[in-house]
Amino acid sequence: MAFLIYRTWTIANFFSRYIDDYVTASNGFIVGNYINFYSFLLALMVVILNVLVLSVLIVKNKPKKLYIVNLALYALLIILYGADYMILRGIGEAILDVRISKAFHDITFIAFGLQVAAILLTLVRATGFDIKGFNFGADLQQLNIDTKDNEEFEVAVEFDRNKMNRGIRKFFRDFSYAYHEHKFIINVILIIAAIIIAFIFFMNFGIYRANHTEGKIFQASSLAFNVKNSYITQTDQNGKLITYLNGQTTKDLSVVVVKLDVRTLSKEAEDVTLNTGLITLRIDNKSYAQTNKYNYKLTDIGSPYIGQALQPEFVSYILAFEIPTDARKKTMTLKINDNVSYVKGQMGAKSNYITLKPKDLTQKEGEKTEQVKESLLFSGSILGDSEFIINDFMVGNKFKTSYNFCSKKDHCYTSYEYVTPTATGNYLKTLIRIDGKFELDSSSNIENAADLYYFLNKYGEIHYKVNDKWYSHKIDSQKVKPATAKDNYYYIEANKDIEKATEIYFTFKVRNYNYKYILKQQ
Repeated sequence: MAFLIYRTWTIANFFSRYIDDYVTASNGFIVGNYINFYSFLLALMVVILNVLVLSVLIVKNKPKKLYIVNLALYALLIILYGADYMILRGIGEAILDVRISKAFHDITFIAFGLQVAAILLTLVRATGFDIKGFNFGADLQQLNIDTKDNEEFEVAVEFDRNKMNRGIRKFFRDFSYAYHEHKFIINVILIIAAIIIAFIFFMNFGIYRANHTEGKIFQASSLAFNVKNSYITQTDQNGKLITYLNGQTTKDLSVVVVKLDVRTLSKEAEDVTLNTGLITLRIDNKSYAQTNKYNYKLTDIGSPYIGQALQPEFVSYILAFEIPTDARKKTMTLKINDNVSYVKGQMGAKSNYITLKPKDLTQKEGEKTEQVKESLLFSGSILGDSEFIINDFMVGNKFKTSYNFCSKKDHCYTSYEYVTPTATGNYLKTLIRIDGKFELDSSSNIENAADLYYFLNKYGEIHYKVNDKWYSHKIDSQKVKPATAKDNYYYIEANKDIEKATEIYFTFKVRNYNYKYILKQQ
């Protein structure tokens, strides 16, 4: 009854605001925030409980007027809620006549007043409080107050603690007697209340709303999701600012990048796609829609979702959301709606809320250094637990490889092939032969990044020292391999001056992380 009083007050208050300024009142209006499934359910439960209590009172020939009135009141309240729902449902489509608004406000406010009176009387009846027991009339006669005493009198108040304790014990004894006398009815009421509470809890956290964390698989709209990681950035992989406002680069905007795995649960349907309109980023009750304007500036983080058909197995994609920079320290949740659920008394969306813990890629981290025969781990960066290692290397302008050449059956002999740099480019080239490997973290979805050539070209620079002077250039090597021979080396093209270098090292810039891998030092 207390919840329904609150619900009735919110409806009356909305009509009051709507009469004053319908534009402001209608802004962001959702009918389910005022009248929903719970409103009708609880009003119905109050009616049922009144019927149960009333039936007992009739059998025991006890006073029953209050429960008859309550029964009529809450039956009419259900009808009023139905009328309010029909009116409020059309608020967003047409302006409501002021006379109708005023009439519904007045009727709802009268219902609010009657509910307050009903709950107070019910509370008095439920607790057994009897105001007549105070016998104020006899007290006034004993005081023998005369009119001439009106100007000034004294009142002495004494507090008897023992009497209070006796009263408390008497209350619990009476309550125990009442419970044992009406055990069946009270137990039925408690069971019904427990069912209602369990139902409300289930509807809130199992049907209407589900809360998840990063790394947890859940289902929505016949799809399975797993939000793996999230990031905040303002730049591309080269450190160039990508956020614009009114045609000018700005740091007032940031981009939240969410990496998620998704797959279809339907084995029969073809060309199932992800409806990104059902996915929003929530910060301080504000929603930010997914944007495609940064798709090709974030490919080092992952593959953007641009309408690809979903597969029966998990495939990883990224979604981008543009937010004000001053909001990036606030709590963020990703909201994914289920477009087939029944919610808040109308066809709506079940809400899945995923708490995000985005890594801030705008904060520079310290440089990590390793050398030949040591593993370089990229933990903390967008490459996750990827690993890079060089066991050995050699610099030269050509490398001789051998293989078996067979001209006839069982007639083979050893042949040789030379691996040399490509002829493209406007500078003299040499080769760095590498015996090593790059293992990409399985959680990453960066296209082609598992290939060592791609990794070096995308993130790497070569630094070398010749005659006490340092030089550097971006790694831009074509995939150089023997045409016929088979070996396990990687050949990286570099400036020919590196053959005379006394010190050589690679650097890898992975967003806000810097790594250094020393090949040769004095």
